[in-house]
Amino acid sequence: MRKIKVLEMVRQIAPTVDSPGVTADEVAEAAGILRHNASADLNELVREGLLRKSGGRPVRFGLKSIADDVRHTDTKFPDSQYRTVARPDPAAERPASSERLLDQVIGAKGSLRAAVEQLKAAVLYPPHGLPVLLLGPTGSGKSYLAEKMYFYAAKSGRLVPNAPFNVLNCADYAANPQLLLAQLFGYVKGAFTGADQTTAGLVAQSDNGVLFLDEIHRLPPEGQEMLFLLMDRGVYRMLGDGATQRRVSVRLIAATSEDARSLLLKTLLRRFPVVLTLPDVNARPLEERLALIEYFLAEEAARIGVPISVSPLVLVALMTFHASGNVGELHSAVLLGCAKAFLNYVASAGKPEYMMLVVTHLSPQIQLEYLRGHQDSLKVEQLIGVEDRLYMPMPNGYGSGGQSPEQRKDDLYTDFNRRMSDYLGSSLEQDEVQRLIQIDADYYLRRLLRHVKGAHTLPERLLEVVAGFVEEAGKELGCVFEPEVTTGIALHLASLSRTEPFDAEAMLELTAHCSREFGVVRQLSSRLEEGLETRLTHGQTSFLALFLAAHKRVAETERVKVLVIAHGDHTATSMAEVANELLYEKKVKAIDMPLSQSLESTLQIAAQRIKEMGKIKGVLLLVDMGSLTGFGAALERMTGIPVAVIPLVTTAAIVEAARLADNGQMKLAQMVEAVKQIYDFDIAFPLPEGKRLIITTCLTGEGTARKLAAFINEALPADLRSTVLVQAVDLDNGSEISGLYVEGWRGTVIAAVGTVNPHLPGVAFIGMDQILFGSGMKTLLELTAEGQPAADDADGLSKEEAILLASKFVTDYIDSKDGQLYVSGAIAALEQLEQTVGSSLRTSLAVRWVIHLSFALERIVTGGSVMECSELDYLEQHHQLLLNTIQTAVSRTCHCLSEPLPRSEIGYLALIVLPE
Repeated sequence: MRKIKVLEMVRQIAPTVDSPGVTADEVAEAAGILRHNASADLNELVREGLLRKSGGRPVRFGLKSIADDVRHTDTKFPDSQYRTVARPDPAAERPASSERLLDQVIGAKGSLRAAVEQLKAAVLYPPHGLPVLLLGPTGSGKSYLAEKMYFYAAKSGRLVPNAPFNVLNCADYAANPQLLLAQLFGYVKGAFTGADQTTAGLVAQSDNGVLFLDEIHRLPPEGQEMLFLLMDRGVYRMLGDGATQRRVSVRLIAATSEDARSLLLKTLLRRFPVVLTLPDVNARPLEERLALIEYFLAEEAARIGVPISVSPLVLVALMTFHASGNVGELHSAVLLGCAKAFLNYVASAGKPEYMMLVVTHLSPQIQLEYLRGHQDSLKVEQLIGVEDRLYMPMPNGYGSGGQSPEQRKDDLYTDFNRRMSDYLGSSLEQDEVQRLIQIDADYYLRRLLRHVKGAHTLPERLLEVVAGFVEEAGKELGCVFEPEVTTGIALHLASLSRTEPFDAEAMLELTAHCSREFGVVRQLSSRLEEGLETRLTHGQTSFLALFLAAHKRVAETERVKVLVIAHGDHTATSMAEVANELLYEKKVKAIDMPLSQSLESTLQIAAQRIKEMGKIKGVLLLVDMGSLTGFGAALERMTGIPVAVIPLVTTAAIVEAARLADNGQMKLAQMVEAVKQIYDFDIAFPLPEGKRLIITTCLTGEGTARKLAAFINEALPADLRSTVLVQAVDLDNGSEISGLYVEGWRGTVIAAVGTVNPHLPGVAFIGMDQILFGSGMKTLLELTAEGQPAADDADGLSKEEAILLASKFVTDYIDSKDGQLYVSGAIAALEQLEQTVGSSLRTSLAVRWVIHLSFALERIVTGGSVMECSELDYLEQHHQLLLNTIQTAVSRTCHCLSEPLPRSEIGYLALIVLPE
């Protein structure tokens, strides 16, 4: 987001509230954006309370302190000229010995340990240290480490007092290499047009100090070569004065976010004896990421001068989102979260003792990432714990790390209510708010159990009454509750004030997220009040409803289960795993059907898996294709459990089905209708009323059948596409369609089209050659009007013309450039076969041969599976001579094959050649 980048530029150029400020021109140049865009973003940040603005000319913008908000007065910036070159003051650093300064870098004892040790050696090496090259992605901390090296050198006495530290980002001048070299090395008068006077460059300005060249890969080759002299002998030449060498003592630090080996001259790269690679923040240990977050939070506490209370949900969200911008993006995430929290703080009446930072103060992207994946963050939650952390501003202007303050139980409830208000006022969708509230309610229960040593401190009567209430609520809601829920509610009721204020509007909005639970609590509240001998407030009633909603577990007998079956070794398992990860728990079961596994075996496995699910409402079966679409009725007969089937399974459909299955009140038929909405087209088995089907088949696999289906679909008139569906099917290594297909499609199939007749009872078969070259399409149109199929053979085209069109069909549908090679091999094999047997095949058989063998060659050459021919044994016994003849013809002509075509594939070709 551009506004975030602008805010970060202000932080870099004017890092403290006492800085002279920055103009829109300076921000535009630093951020690489237009001035009017920079000005618009700066003024919007002022309106949001993140920046302050001067009243003079030029207008300057700076970071805002809490005092500015309290006084509500305009800030006057000093009239001094602002330097764009950073020059940190070592005295302003937190007091530390030189030995400890680099050790305080987060990760110095972990992922950066080796880097820190090398940096120390580079700084201390006599007489002037060693040049250092820092590698790593943008935002990984290269600039930060360069500054730390400067401070370390200054405190170690390796630099003179007030030694300069100058920074040049070479990317800022990448569009003008000459200007970049002028900024770096300086120039003499007359060196180029506009050089009216001799001007020193950053090399000269860094004498006896440190020069940091960021994004050094943007330095042109001639500039890199000019550095050789500086690094080797400590001298340089200004632009326009190549004869004069000027001597300086400069410690050089460089950095790049790109591949140094490919973008830097090898002669320059070898002049850096110390080359360090900084890790991506997402790859750093969790402990280091937490330390970075806490450092930034402490920094903000010091900046605003107010303690910051941070909920564990915030820390988990910051710990687990993918920071593509590395440490820099993590820093910005903390900054913007604190800025939004600060607006709420200054607007609140009475100024609370601390500023509360909650999840909804973070960016929407981080909120959504947290809500979608928080249950995958168990290790992070264990590291953080369940308590809020407090970050305190210290008298010396620095912030202290996170503390876990001791809180009374009523304070826990007060903070919980404050967070609820923030959640309800956020821009999240209702289901997202509900999920966030439920997560926080679970944290509240865990805090209660932690703060109270045990349930034995509670009156026995209270526990008994609450246990009865929870049991009755579970029955009404059709769910179960864990024992700690009873303890948590008892602790909550025992600790609350009986005179809490009632915010009718807030309670109404809160109960909208758990209306069913609220109704049950209202229904049972009289019994609870009678047992407790007190009346529940409206707020307590709403909270109990929320508490129950957060901790209910739907009983297994109330659910529909989701089962996925798909062809392939890992297809179903992979899709189910993705869905389970997205939904935070394993709700989807999967069965893989390898191509070598029979249909009957898969059916038996599915039946057994359903029986193991126990007493359930039903099973929603999502399958990919083929005979699996007919499993529904068979599984119902075998298990006695209702089964609904949805074909053409997708991951999106699985996720939606699993999400719906979590609702114990949803019926199987409702789930089917809801999941079908996921698909862009409406197809299910049995087919919707009014829909009819054309199936395409091929013995050598469904790939060819799919291509034929696409061809037919394009050839159908537009008015038929809304009523006729074309579906490719898998023959499961046989030449007949299973009865399970017939059961699912009975009365809906218009015709079967392909290279071999699948023998579907009562359904006409039209050969592929008829569709491509003969009257096949006319026959299909007649069948849609209850006409009769046309004759089997193609007419109207010569054999040569038909083979030519068949070749075009193959090459059009084979993605590889080798399609013509496969076609040529198939035609040559046909000609060899006809020459050997002394006769020519009919046009229809020749066309089937060319198409069939071309696609078979593609599959074998590209590493596809070998299809087993179920009739091979019969062919070997009765037509071995034909098999051998075909084998010889293919071997002599199909040069794309490195090995002989498998015998089972030869069997398919024999089935085409044999008289039908």
